[in-house]
Amino acid sequence: MSRNDIDKELSKTSLRIYMYLLSRNEPIGPRQIMRELGLSSPSLAYYHLKRLEELGLVKRNNNGYIAVPGLKIEGYIFIGRKLIPRLILYSFIYLGLLIVEIAGLILNLLRGITPTIELIILIIFTGMTFLLLLVEGIRSYKVVRT
Repeated sequence: MSRNDIDKELSKTSLRIYMYLLSRNEPIGPRQIMRELGLSSPSLAYYHLKRLEELGLVKRNNNGYIAVPGLKIEGYIFIGRKLIPRLILYSFIYLGLLIVEIAGLILNLLRGITPTIELIILIIFTGMTFLLLLVEGIRSYKVVRT
């Protein structure tokens, strides 16, 4: 099954369950998943676990279900066993740029050099880009976590 097919098959709840199983790295049963994720019934958790199992994303053993790492979800990357929105990582690149730009501004002010309007605009643009990417990354993370 192709990545696009898997993306289409995964509902928000299935993705939440997959992410939860990935973070646990141990077999978990439907009842525990129901309690931890606030699902309405164990049968709902079981339904999504079966869907994930059919897609090859989880395996069942005598102790419960465990996630099979390796699903590539558009807009997310794995860091260890955590699934993180790419936008959050991109925001930190802009944060690094912003820190360098502000440090340059402070050094110029300490030397008595008046900052140019271009530098001020660059700092504002970089700061806004950092905030935009961070907020959108957090929003996309909350969508699959809630």
